[in-house]
Amino acid sequence: MRPIQAKIVTGGGRIKSVQPQFGTVTIATDRGTQEFNNAWVMPGLVDAHCHFLGLGQRLNGLDLRNSSSLEECVERALKHNGMGSWLVGAGWNEELWGGISPTKEILDASFPDTPVFLSRIDGHAAWVNSKALALAGIGKNAQYKGDGEIVLDQHGSPTGLIIDEAMNVVRAHIPQETEEQKLHHYKTAGELLSRLGITEIHDMDVHPSNLDIIRQLAESGTLPVRVQSFISGGNDEWNKAGLLPAGGEFLRVYSIKLYADGALGSRGAALLEPYADAPDNSGILFDQQKMRERATLAVEQGWNVAIHAIGDRAVRGVVDLYEHLRKERIADEYTLLRCEHSQIVHPDDIPRFGQFNIIPSVQPIHCTSDAPMADKRLGKRESIAYPWRSLRNTGCFLAGGSDFPIESADPRTGIHAFCERIPFGQSEAWHGEERITREESLLAYTSWAHEAADVAYRRGQLKEKCDADFTVWDTNLLECTAEELLNAKVLATYSGGICRYNHSDEQAS
Repeated sequence: MRPIQAKIVTGGGRIKSVQPQFGTVTIATDRGTQEFNNAWVMPGLVDAHCHFLGLGQRLNGLDLRNSSSLEECVERALKHNGMGSWLVGAGWNEELWGGISPTKEILDASFPDTPVFLSRIDGHAAWVNSKALALAGIGKNAQYKGDGEIVLDQHGSPTGLIIDEAMNVVRAHIPQETEEQKLHHYKTAGELLSRLGITEIHDMDVHPSNLDIIRQLAESGTLPVRVQSFISGGNDEWNKAGLLPAGGEFLRVYSIKLYADGALGSRGAALLEPYADAPDNSGILFDQQKMRERATLAVEQGWNVAIHAIGDRAVRGVVDLYEHLRKERIADEYTLLRCEHSQIVHPDDIPRFGQFNIIPSVQPIHCTSDAPMADKRLGKRESIAYPWRSLRNTGCFLAGGSDFPIESADPRTGIHAFCERIPFGQSEAWHGEERITREESLLAYTSWAHEAADVAYRRGQLKEKCDADFTVWDTNLLECTAEELLNAKVLATYSGGICRYNHSDEQAS
């Protein structure tokens, strides 16, 4: 993966020719020609695991990320000029407050009559108030029998903290956003992604009801990024909607998304050994039989499958399932089987990724933002977390993403995390032996990510007949320093041969 200086001529959304030239990048499209001095061009970047609608909701809604205390969360909520009968927000992280768990009483003091639902930064826990609990019918000694938990205090009263699928008990009472609101979210998110140099995303957990909105944008030519849709499957959503895989230039209904466990921060990730900071807890392993049945049905219907697995116990369950699908020839060599996150992997399971052609879809920024928390959760076992080099050494490729809006959508931070592995606020690499090279990092955000969606034959390369998706930078991302990488600027982003973002236009305005 080598950025180049060249003249690229496009037509009909494809690259017609690439002619090397010194010092500049020239892009000639059906709509005109633009020249960029002292610039470099490379294939457009891909985010291989993200939440498109969620990014727009965060940009347009109540954002609690980086709140330094419970009180600051409440202050931000009080200043939020949201619309509707519920107050909904996301992004709080108790690790920034010294691990203090949020309670309903803190919200009740400021919001006695307005139901409040605030998602944790990882999306696997919610902090709610008494009004929300009452509307959802959650009272004393409430229990959730599925893959989640309603946290109770010593007296059996709900604390206001709800984990994983139990969140749906409350979420079901939140009024649905209108189509116009969702359309606005998608447009806002798409504009940001173009500014960041992203031309394609793997959109996770898409509800079937949202496909028509994305399709509107795609068919109108106003969708700036190509979208590979991974349809929600945990509650048979794809099957109930009667969906089958469907291709398209800017929207492709591609895969089913399932879950094997929760997240490390909320201690919902399923571990083979108890949490170091909670010895009576090993996380939440979701129903393995249901996961197997849904994955098998999806593959038999022609779908690819992606399963969220963060803890080593969950990862092992997913690898066991994929081994079964391969050995029984339910999934042939062309079926893409992805393990989303692959965050904590027991050393015995790493070789199996290569053996059974399993794609590790990883989010490097999770490592650099969560390393201190991972140290606390895993204790002496933290060395098996985020094993990128070990996975790469099995011969499999890594698909790089961010999990936005949980983390920043900026791909520069992900590429930097892959090859530097330096936690935020620190100066030394965290288990630097698991770093990958700069070139591998760029491949993870380009051609390897396209491999993970089976479109590498036409994307991720700057050559004739490939899709005209590329990004112009003011810096050579392969050869620059780590500091220069983080400060590199996107000069222009093209998808389908159309300029979706131009830095000079932004400066002029």
